[in-house]
Amino acid sequence: MTETIYTAITFAPVQGFIEKSRKLRDLYGSSFILSYLAYAVCEAAENQDHHVVSPATINVVQGTPNQIIILGGFDQKEASAVFNYAWKTLTRTCQQWIERQIPGEYQWRQEWELWTNHAWEFFWAQGKSISDVRRKLNDIKRSRNWTGINWQGESSTLSGADAIAHFGMGRNRNPKERNLTAEAQQIRSFYTQLRQLKPLGEAFVDESEQLSIPELIKRLITYNVIAEKLKLPSNQLPSVEIPESFRDLNRWEEKRFTGWFQGDGDSIGKYLQDKAKYGIEEESLKQFSKAMLNWGKEWLKPSVNKGLGRVVYAGGDDFLGVFYRNAPEPELTAQECLRWFYTFPELWRKHGREITVSVGFVWAGYGVPQRDVLQHCREAEKSAKSNGRDRIALRILFNGGNWMEWVCPWWFLKDVLESYSDRNGKQNWTHIYNDIAVLESRHAFEGNQSEVALALFEVYFGENNRATLEKHLWDKDNKTGILGNAREEYQEVHLVNEWIINLAKVGFHLCSNT
Repeated sequence: MTETIYTAITFAPVQGFIEKSRKLRDLYGSSFILSYLAYAVCEAAENQDHHVVSPATINVVQGTPNQIIILGGFDQKEASAVFNYAWKTLTRTCQQWIERQIPGEYQWRQEWELWTNHAWEFFWAQGKSISDVRRKLNDIKRSRNWTGINWQGESSTLSGADAIAHFGMGRNRNPKERNLTAEAQQIRSFYTQLRQLKPLGEAFVDESEQLSIPELIKRLITYNVIAEKLKLPSNQLPSVEIPESFRDLNRWEEKRFTGWFQGDGDSIGKYLQDKAKYGIEEESLKQFSKAMLNWGKEWLKPSVNKGLGRVVYAGGDDFLGVFYRNAPEPELTAQECLRWFYTFPELWRKHGREITVSVGFVWAGYGVPQRDVLQHCREAEKSAKSNGRDRIALRILFNGGNWMEWVCPWWFLKDVLESYSDRNGKQNWTHIYNDIAVLESRHAFEGNQSEVALALFEVYFGENNRATLEKHLWDKDNKTGILGNAREEYQEVHLVNEWIINLAKVGFHLCSNT
């Protein structure tokens, strides 16, 4: 009898690759590239008669989970070669297209080779069960072997982390003999010509932008003229997600706040391990993957795309999206985002699986770089998980970089925020905000007591909500605790005070009608 073998494959960096994106279009490009690389591996495995357990459906546009589980012994060298070839196809396609469109004496071949050969780490493991192979893969990922790419000259205006791509970026030069003026002029000339390329149909880069090689690839791959060279089916091209009518969000120009959310299913590993006890791990993973892909396509995306914003990716139980609205449409309000989140638990349950979800939401000022917003979004999601899961972390990120956060379980979110009433019976959060400021200045929340905070909470949110808060501080009767799921009596007073203070401050910025 042939022994059952499972192969698990993933690659890195994923989160860092996504976060180094300045524009919404770049985010789509990042998501597409990650999905395309996973797609190439899955397709090669199936061509060798291996069964891809997860992802259940390979969809480049929607987003494909980068952890791949295969039933069968897919050889490491073959899998790695397929992955590297797919990435090389992307880099070569972009490099050759630019060189054909903008004639010149290019001296950047070595730099493109470096990015082709050293952009990714590839991880591979095999085991006798899905749980076994996933555990082995995680162990392997802890031992990284990544080669960094050094450069000379100016760094990208987007990330500041890599060299500016231009005609002569690979020229061997003695630092003492560099002509900075001539080099700057050459860079400006290159990007002026890029902006004027008609096949792109619009301004490819802003006047202030000077991109690195990976940033060029992310940007270019979202255009039909480039993506179609990958010979994917038409419904797998990124242009499906970015149609002719697509408008990038203009955060700086219009000085508008935007809302970003990132979510992830809770304890998925445990959920699948529990299924393994009944000998249905493979089928459960397959059905789970299929259900989550369908949920992203049929439920999440339509709910966001109807005038609120766009989903960047939803290829599994993790997802990323943005709420925004450009002029001449009316400015998006935080209350609109909150109303969407009030209905999110019902939306989440549409996939039919008994798992909860944690989400980080960031209401970001227009002056905060997008890469910083994405990092805060990821941190907010982690905060939701570390504070008990099955909840949302609402974070406000100001232009100066300061931020504040309040975390609340889904079941209590709407009840609290919509029950607020000031001393005049209105929803003016200025009153509680000012009361908190005065009480903090008088050190009223100090000491081993939370009565001041609870009394204030009762004044503005009602007696019933106070009773609910005190009854459900921690997990009880199958209901997620407001403060979390691990009772910490020695910190309870402090945590109650902090929760109410943060509610007042975050609510003032998100819920005020003034």
